[in-house]
Amino acid sequence: LEMPTQPPRKTGDHGTLTHYSLVLLSLGCGVWALPSGVQAAETGQAITAAWLQHNPRDLSWWHRKLSAILLRACCPPAEEGCLPGLEVVRVDKMLVFYSEGELQACVDSALLAEQLDQVDAILFTYEQLTVFKCKLDKTYPQGYTTDVVQILGSLFLLVSPEDISKWDVMSTKTLKALVRVSRGQKADAQVAALITCYVAGGVQVDEDTLATVATLNPAYLCLLSPEQLQLLQPDILWVVKPRDLEGCPRPQMEVLPTKVHVAFQNTTGPRYLERIQPYLGEPGALVDVEALSQQNISMDMATFKELWTEALLPLTVAEVQGLLGLHVVDLKAEAQNSPVWDWIVQKRQEDLDTLGLGLQGGIPSGYLVVDLGGQGRVARGPCFSGPGSVLAVLLSLLLALT
Repeated sequence: LEMPTQPPRKTGDHGTLTHYSLVLLSLGCGVWALPSGVQAAETGQAITAAWLQHNPRDLSWWHRKLSAILLRACCPPAEEGCLPGLEVVRVDKMLVFYSEGELQACVDSALLAEQLDQVDAILFTYEQLTVFKCKLDKTYPQGYTTDVVQILGSLFLLVSPEDISKWDVMSTKTLKALVRVSRGQKADAQVAALITCYVAGGVQVDEDTLATVATLNPAYLCLLSPEQLQLLQPDILWVVKPRDLEGCPRPQMEVLPTKVHVAFQNTTGPRYLERIQPYLGEPGALVDVEALSQQNISMDMATFKELWTEALLPLTVAEVQGLLGLHVVDLKAEAQNSPVWDWIVQKRQEDLDTLGLGLQGGIPSGYLVVDLGGQGRVARGPCFSGPGSVLAVLLSLLLALT
């Protein structure tokens, strides 16, 4: 049999190399019988890969590697131990042609951990990647080391949140790398566990990392600490939709209103309301509520009732009218309920009458309201109810007149 000295050429069906493969396979098995179609295809691929990895004019490698491939095709791999010629000295493309059992037997765990960054450069199957993960799990039962986590790559998609909880994630670079691997994948649970682990380490996050996290899934921002969110650039909030932050803890939400105001300060009307609506119930939203009252946006009553109380109560009758627009008539139906009632009792009755809704409970004309909590300043503070409050007001007035 004459050995080829030129790289194989692909032809119509199986190509030149496939014919050589069939003959060599038959000789290697010691019988003059053609192998099955599956065996021929698999063996042809293996020989092709081996050929492309070496100089075709240097045949010193041919006998050793080809013998191992043929042996594998003719005989099933042993339950334990690596077949001669299949020993792995580096993670490279030849491993694609190893079965899961052969990878388990021939790939050394220490070598895999050392060259883990090469795995993503090779198109391994899901089953092959699973073998690699299992080998790492056995080598690091208490959790992957920092060095392994840093180069984990796409294997991150195979780990569980329980696995991740064992890691020590202290590198922002590692966090960003693994978050990017998750893009477009169903890995919310893994990313959430990763960010939680990262936050627990108390690492100072940078602006780029926050942008990466928010772009991948804005809901992940809720997993960061309020201190870390302080570094969030306002323009990142443009990728956040109203429903993204549902269920976000209160401390994290309290950080965002001032950034929201900066991010959308050049937006007006209904679009402005849509953007800032998730944050209107949070402390610090006063500026946004006052701005909305000047834009005739016709806020519905459900949103109005969700406003931050400290932002709602100081609003004048004219400001509330501007805020609600066509929905101002809904004040009548909510007049006895909080927070509408809490707002009514702080407004002068003559101002409420200008709405023409028949709202009652405001401060009668001629009455002076003193906010004792504000050190005796006259203010738009709460109306008083009960004899104690009335007595306190009278004493304050007497002191003011003497």
